[in-house]
Amino acid sequence: MDMTYVVMLILCIVYIPIWVWVWRCPEKAEKWHLVKYGPCIMIKTHLGIKTMNRVAKYTRFWRVCGFISKLVSAILFFIMVYVLIVGVLSLPGRIGSGIGIQYALAIPGFNPILPLSYGIVALFFAMVVHEMGHGIQSRSNGLDVESTGLLYGVIPLGAFCEPNEEQLNKAERRVQMDVFAAGITVNTFFAIIAFVLMALIISFVSVADFGQESARDLPGVYYVDESSPAFDSGIPTSAIVTGIMFDYETEYHSVTVDKGAGISLVSDIEISPLNTYYLRYDLKDGTQTTSIPIQMGAFIKRVVNGSPASEAQIDVASFLYSIKIERNGEVTEYMISNWNDFKRTMALTLPGDTATISTVDYCVNGSPEIYVHNPVTLTASGSIGYLGLAVTDSGFTFTTPSVMLEKCVDPFYGCTDPLSYIQGLLSYLSGPFNGLDPISNAIIWWYDAPLGENTWILVKTLYWIFWLDILLAISNALPARPFDGGFLFEGGVNWLLEVVGIKDTEKRDKLSQSISSCVSTVVLAMFFLMLLAFVI
Repeated sequence: MDMTYVVMLILCIVYIPIWVWVWRCPEKAEKWHLVKYGPCIMIKTHLGIKTMNRVAKYTRFWRVCGFISKLVSAILFFIMVYVLIVGVLSLPGRIGSGIGIQYALAIPGFNPILPLSYGIVALFFAMVVHEMGHGIQSRSNGLDVESTGLLYGVIPLGAFCEPNEEQLNKAERRVQMDVFAAGITVNTFFAIIAFVLMALIISFVSVADFGQESARDLPGVYYVDESSPAFDSGIPTSAIVTGIMFDYETEYHSVTVDKGAGISLVSDIEISPLNTYYLRYDLKDGTQTTSIPIQMGAFIKRVVNGSPASEAQIDVASFLYSIKIERNGEVTEYMISNWNDFKRTMALTLPGDTATISTVDYCVNGSPEIYVHNPVTLTASGSIGYLGLAVTDSGFTFTTPSVMLEKCVDPFYGCTDPLSYIQGLLSYLSGPFNGLDPISNAIIWWYDAPLGENTWILVKTLYWIFWLDILLAISNALPARPFDGGFLFEGGVNWLLEVVGIKDTEKRDKLSQSISSCVSTVVLAMFFLMLLAFVI
């Protein structure tokens, strides 16, 4: 049995008797500040309430913050809805490819992407400031805070701040929405502060020279596909490729990168899948050379079923050699030596063009041959032609030290339109799933940092504070109870009903509650479906 499930089983066995005791002996449990809350236990304290009282004295300031909070929450609400819709639409392709239940548990050290030390600090900080936000807004609007503490259910589920429920229910709508929006906005605010400080520190980091003037644009190995020439070469991720030569040459030629739609390795010698090459590369412990020659070119790692490429019977694990495009009787041939060549060629095509593909087989030993496939008609991918191939550079995914550093501090790297900005932010937030926080430990040696290892400790601490704060803010904007976004959604519906002419307060409240309850049910169902497909 997976160790994750064993730990969860042990935690359940320990937790259930405690919960039963709190349920059966509430008076004794209260002496230990324990209160049953559905299937959870609230650990109630009064920590932080005096601080809330002192900070909440500036009522005008917090009134302005309340208005800003509602705007911030609305933006995050739309981001969360977008994530839900995209997640649900992608469910058919994700079923059976989950990464494990441990990824759904925000337990540092237990969740593979949450490091123990950084995770504990950042998670504690995120929960505390979130609940402090609720408490300060409550006090600035004259509402009492009954208690603060931790919500526990098998595992810690989060901190809480408990305003006086009766006073909150009787408060005007503006006050209620300010209180619910406060936690979301405080997390967002501290996420931005942490990110700015992290970016400031990274601005003092420079790329190591690797013995070359153009080190900033040397190809760094970011990922290696299995069953590819890259994998067979033995070059590990984190390597910096510094030279290339033919089998029969004794001197290396310098390399750099082609920054097109992606990053491809290029050199002053012609690179073709008909030839094999030795690569020289740097690792943290020195310079090495591939022990076997490898083919270099646009390596086909996937052919989409039912696509023109599938119809042309193009094989996976072969190389693209050329693409001939016929349009209106004119034929143009494009030679393909890397991933960027393929992307640039496809960008010149139109739906309905006739394409004749030439490929080269992957030969570990022996002489590769060119195969010319039957012509096919390109289908559409937006306004350009579609072939149906996924291609890499010999199985390598390259980056450069300078690009990696830029991406560390720019969540919107390469974004051009509003939708791409949302996708860019979500892609940046997925960094820890790819070992980035914001930069992999394996490639720290690519850089010279002013304080050495201490620089990266500061950077990673600030990154995890940013990451958990912004994730807590976005997830709490979910338009479903018990998330803050659910209460805000109900308040927003109530306001809209008033705007459209429903002045009867009781009728408006009942209608807004009914609408928000229905939306909550649908949203929670979508959320748990997406979560289930993600982890199982």
